[in-house]
Amino acid sequence: MKRSAIVTGAAGAIGRATVARLAASGFGIMLVDRDEEALKEVVGSIAGMSVYSHVADVTNPEDVRSATEHAIASFGTVDTLINIAGGGGPKKTLSIEDIDLDLWNHVMALNVTSTFLFSQAVMAGMSKKGFGRIVNFSSILAFGEKGPPTTVPGRLAYATAKAALIGLTAQLAKDVGKNGITVNCIVPGLILGQPGTRVRGRFDALPDSEQARMLEGYPSGRAGTSEDVATAVEFLVSEGAGYISGVALPVDGAYL
Repeated sequence: MKRSAIVTGAAGAIGRATVARLAASGFGIMLVDRDEEALKEVVGSIAGMSVYSHVADVTNPEDVRSATEHAIASFGTVDTLINIAGGGGPKKTLSIEDIDLDLWNHVMALNVTSTFLFSQAVMAGMSKKGFGRIVNFSSILAFGEKGPPTTVPGRLAYATAKAALIGLTAQLAKDVGKNGITVNCIVPGLILGQPGTRVRGRFDALPDSEQARMLEGYPSGRAGTSEDVATAVEFLVSEGAGYISGVALPVDGAYL
């Protein structure tokens, strides 16, 4: 059957790698991000495919509704949702006293509320079709990180939000399994995109000693790549992964 997907956070490194894999598999894809120029670049890199873009604030219910309607108008239906959009906010916080409520709410909205809104928006269509794949994005920081903040600015809020996504995934999977819909969660470790990407830039700015400390817990001796994550996503959204649901899958080279 013809497959179609919405990918949020599509202009980031993991988003780009994921979109490239799905496009190569014949998916129709709606790319969602707030960075219009970056979206145009991604669409241009896979010209000729059924790939469209929609600029949106993923925390805004009206933007989410508009993006979903655009996808349905383009493909007729949406059977796959990949919630990559997220982040730790713009402010580096060293302690709980440094976090104001605006920052806390922003990080929760960007990670958790956006996932809830998009999942809610596509649910009726997936249920009617009797088939759906949802992949959410948590992080190994959901289990806490020792030492000073490194590549994530608002670490406490971010860790809380990413832990919440594991719970959201587990419960939603149980709620919608009867409708042929699977819901899973990727739990990436340290994933470095190409030079110039956000996390890579923060990592490269760290002293050599701090970079080495971050990599100590990885048996492979390296950080992950965007392609490592995209490969896991591609499997979870496949038709053959229909009996895998409610899983929080680490993509971390045995770090956890």
